[in-house]
Amino acid sequence: MTSTRRTFLKTGAALAAATHALPLFAAAPGAPAVMPIGEWRDGRHRMPAFRYRGALPFRALDREGLDAQQPDDPMFILGNYRLTVFAHASGVLEILTGERAWARANASGERLNYGEHAASLAIDGAPRVDLVGLRSLAADPARCDRLFGVGFARHDYQVDGNVACTRMVSVRPSPAIHRGNPTLVITVTLTNHGTAPVGLDYREQVGNSYVTADTQRTAPAARRARYEASVSVDADRGLALSTNRFRPLRLRVPEPDGAASIDDTAPSHLFLATRAGTGGRIDAGGADATGLHAHAWATLAPGASVTFDIAIGLTSAGMAEARSQADELFAAARRDTPGEGLFLAEWVRRLPDLSAERNTLLRREALWNAYCLEAMATWSSYFGETFIPQGQVYSYQDGENISNRDHAQAVLPLVYTNPALAKSSLRYMLKHTTPAGEIRRGNSGVGYSAPGIYKESDEQLYAFMAVGEYLRVTGDHAMLDEPVAYYPIEAGREETVLTMLKRHFTYLRDEIGLGEHGLVKMLNSDWSDSFFHTVPVNTVFHSAESHMNSAMALAVIPPLIEALEAARKPAARELVSALHDYVAALRKAFFADLGNRDFAARAYLGEGKGCFGEDIVCIEAQGFLLQLPDLPAARKARMYARIKPALLEPTGFRVHEKPIFGGKGEGEDGAVWAALEHQLLKGVLSFDKAEAERLLERMSFATRARVYPRYWMGQWTRFDGMQSTLSPREGLFNYWFPELFKVAFVGFCSHAHAWPLYNYMLLRRG
Repeated sequence: MTSTRRTFLKTGAALAAATHALPLFAAAPGAPAVMPIGEWRDGRHRMPAFRYRGALPFRALDREGLDAQQPDDPMFILGNYRLTVFAHASGVLEILTGERAWARANASGERLNYGEHAASLAIDGAPRVDLVGLRSLAADPARCDRLFGVGFARHDYQVDGNVACTRMVSVRPSPAIHRGNPTLVITVTLTNHGTAPVGLDYREQVGNSYVTADTQRTAPAARRARYEASVSVDADRGLALSTNRFRPLRLRVPEPDGAASIDDTAPSHLFLATRAGTGGRIDAGGADATGLHAHAWATLAPGASVTFDIAIGLTSAGMAEARSQADELFAAARRDTPGEGLFLAEWVRRLPDLSAERNTLLRREALWNAYCLEAMATWSSYFGETFIPQGQVYSYQDGENISNRDHAQAVLPLVYTNPALAKSSLRYMLKHTTPAGEIRRGNSGVGYSAPGIYKESDEQLYAFMAVGEYLRVTGDHAMLDEPVAYYPIEAGREETVLTMLKRHFTYLRDEIGLGEHGLVKMLNSDWSDSFFHTVPVNTVFHSAESHMNSAMALAVIPPLIEALEAARKPAARELVSALHDYVAALRKAFFADLGNRDFAARAYLGEGKGCFGEDIVCIEAQGFLLQLPDLPAARKARMYARIKPALLEPTGFRVHEKPIFGGKGEGEDGAVWAALEHQLLKGVLSFDKAEAERLLERMSFATRARVYPRYWMGQWTRFDGMQSTLSPREGLFNYWFPELFKVAFVGFCSHAHAWPLYNYMLLRRG
């Protein structure tokens, strides 16, 4: 088929029409009408916020009428580089730290991935009314308005016919890399709308059980260690402090200070501090075996109100530092943005200015995604860098910062929105490099990189992609001369970033290597950690070749070459020459294999075991293929015309046209993966910007809310892989342990926020 400009435009028009054909999710027979879970609103400075209107506990059915296994208390994120907080629709707060090991400072003793937290109010000595929890007033949408936005979570209660209560949680953004106040502020306002005075008694309680994420699924007696809490109260300063101490439960060999360790032997401590308002009294009233408490009293005349603040935070020191952290926030609080948090102006300055964007949907979601990445960003004390964790089940449930290919992808939008954070995130990834040029998969505990079965074949390619984009957008060529440490950090070996890139290349060329077809080998894993479902990996480890790796190398190495050439550094010439030679040989082999076909295959297994994806479209290589700068636009359009109908889903693109592993087409064999569908969108952007913008809207949270209105996941965050129309669990997440569905979905996967923001920035700024 010969492509002309006319056929190219005709194809584009047909594809544009298909993009807006959005089928709605089919309801189960006899299912009641679906009520909206909530809606977005723009607040002051047009910052996005989501008003949650759903019932609690949350319940939903899948397309076959079965329990969708959604977590029953939807969650939103608050945070800065020193603190991560999950604010649930019920008002429950989870307080996490990832500076050392991922841990919950107020872990629930009754359920996974949850916090111990309570608040209640008594009026004129009547029985107390619970304000927080799935059985509290917060669960009643008729009596509680719930709003979650940039740096805040707010609950407005009508407690009875006369008394109203507002609880607003605020987190201040980090002012700079590695910094931030790991403290939140709960602002409580009580108002008497009645005609007679009322006496009010308010209490707030936060649990003080410190549990590392990687041990929470293990029975306490079987864990490696426990954390013993001792509590002290300074009533004069309105402060209660829970000090945590590490106690091993079995033999362990102590590590030197600063060394990587699976155990967090120096955990953070939890504190609660108070600030009184006018017309009432509040104390950090103490602590007991259940946690830290604040207690407030007020007698309000008709029409009167009282406001007071409760700070809850993490500290590595004692009383003085805790009080200082709380006072810093109280002093910085702005009370002129009612209902949108105490630090809105600072958040506005931290996020990109998109005031000129005329597409309301894209502007709102880009701002929300930029905010979520800032709230997810975490300072690592071991690596001395701030990075974006992949989040979700990996970090927040299992306590693993994996894998570095995921961390590299989170860098991409930051080169536009926060170059300093992008640079630190890059350095975090680079500091996982060994002197051989291997990039360790990730870490858990305190910088601990465990021996593992994965020998990944693409980490260096993702490093090249991230470094190339950082240099292209920022022009910070001086970074190439900066020293960076090898892993493990305590070994003290450093070389320049440029030298480390050379080691990455020699590892790619010599250790990973090319196979018999001249394509990049897979070893036992490329993007798909579980590719070898049906083939024993040890039988093809030295022979399998990845079309995805090969297309990726051809897409990401040439921009890196351009960036290195623009740096004009003599020390880079040898690397540039070697990269040119590598790309030339790989390109010849790849296009010989591709021939005149309209899509690339998935992988050769070698050893006479055939090739996956020769007659079934697999998305993995296609996005990179469409990104190739020297592939003619007409051929890209022809390929896309074959790829799109094979993979198109109501909300994006699934990974495979149909299952290639013989299963029912779920997970890595059929789901919708943000990190893959957005690579395809980026490829489309290289030849059809209008179609790329339509796809960006199709992949939005707004579209997911319209197509799958009964599910809360997907409306403001999502898992990395969501099941496609191939699965009975269409629109829902995939997880390895079905019995944990209701608790395993922690949400806030970096890919769900980084990739849409990056492609938006490419679309608007190039």
